[in-house]
Amino acid sequence: MAFGVPLQCYIRSRKLAASLETFMLTEKRVLDIAIECGYEHEQTYIRAFKREYGLTPGECRHSGRIIQVTPPFNLFPKNNVCGNVVYGPDMVMIPSFHLIGQSYRIEIADSLTKAPEAAKQFWWNNRHKVPDPVEPNIYYGLTNTLDPSLSWTYYLPSMRVKNLSDIPNGFSGCTVPASLCVGFLYIGNHHYEEIDALRAEALYNAIDRLVEEHKGRYELLDNEFFFEKIDTDVYDGQYCQMEWFALIRVKYT
Repeated sequence: MAFGVPLQCYIRSRKLAASLETFMLTEKRVLDIAIECGYEHEQTYIRAFKREYGLTPGECRHSGRIIQVTPPFNLFPKNNVCGNVVYGPDMVMIPSFHLIGQSYRIEIADSLTKAPEAAKQFWWNNRHKVPDPVEPNIYYGLTNTLDPSLSWTYYLPSMRVKNLSDIPNGFSGCTVPASLCVGFLYIGNHHYEEIDALRAEALYNAIDRLVEEHKGRYELLDNEFFFEKIDTDVYDGQYCQMEWFALIRVKYT
């Protein structure tokens, strides 16, 4: 959710806002602006415009009304992540689920570069080897810390499955326990494969800031495990999103 609405609604609102600027500052025809905005038919654009602003494009051009538009994410510097945004924290209960993927031992100092590389390698070359994934278009990246004193963690680029009865050779299975977690939503104006070291570092810095504001409510246990979840179907050619979850302990006093 962004600004209290689903991501797709936000994207539509931003496209209409961009078209509104073109409409008010130029003499372009409605049909031409509709096509530029991604609408195949002029009437479809007009209906969407009226739902968004309460009047048609023609009425808007001559009404003299002040029109409220949905602002771009980067107008909110507190949540800014390299020009993109992160929302949260939300306290959520995660049900137990199973993952199958390829396990990597990654030095913590190298995790910002090695984990994205491992994720891309798995998604491009090996995800089709996971038998009967529950969500074929969703990527999971699980980080497990066996001992906080170690300088490395296990990273599992993976897919969700119904059970661990059929793990291919060279792959690993893991069951994520039912857990009370804190969740964040990252929305980026780029392809999901462009979540690189720079963006990952900015994301974690933003999460640290937002968690710090809520430290009286819970303790973040990301030294035990955390995972990211990317629905590749959400990417519409402009925006992607990634969910990030980590275990927490609620403070009741």
